[in-house]
Amino acid sequence: MTFVEELRERAELAGSPLTRLRDGQDRYGPVAAILFAQRSFISVRRRGNGAILVMVWDHRGELAAWGHAPAVDDVVNTLRAWQNDVPLPQLCRDVAGYLRAGDPAAEIETLWSVLSEDGEPSLSAIVTAASANPTLRALRPWVSHGTLHLLHATDAVEGVRRGLAFHPTSGDTFMVHVYDGPIGPVQDAGAAATTAAATAATW
Repeated sequence: MTFVEELRERAELAGSPLTRLRDGQDRYGPVAAILFAQRSFISVRRRGNGAILVMVWDHRGELAAWGHAPAVDDVVNTLRAWQNDVPLPQLCRDVAGYLRAGDPAAEIETLWSVLSEDGEPSLSAIVTAASANPTLRALRPWVSHGTLHLLHATDAVEGVRRGLAFHPTSGDTFMVHVYDGPIGPVQDAGAAATTAAATAATW
């Protein structure tokens, strides 16, 4: 039985089928299960140590809440509530106490960890180089169309004022594009991270 099948079976036994649940991926990589609802979606990742990471996304594609579920039934309850349009504050308070929200530093660390463990292989070199740089590690990673973007922690995705992107070229080489600026030359991942950090340090 797949994880999605297990979640569906448990939800049906609880009287609330998860009709839109499937496996797939979000913008950060493959997921064990994903559920779309009116207010965007929830993605679920299983870890080798048995941990289950649940990530709640809002309609803008921003990470709204996240946390490690204590057990599979907690995941089922969370998905059922989200499918039934339980508001996020109530979801975190009454249904899924393991979820956390409103902690930008912890959110950024969670996104980096997901990219490191589940990100696309084509991004592995730049994710490794960027995440090892303290200046870049403090920025919020965002993946779009196979490109790693780094956004200032206080900027919303829909209104980014300070951000940059690593445009992949061939192999593990990239061009750094600072938003509203020129695109730089082709560099290996380490050099691209250094170039990006020099700009980000001025923000």
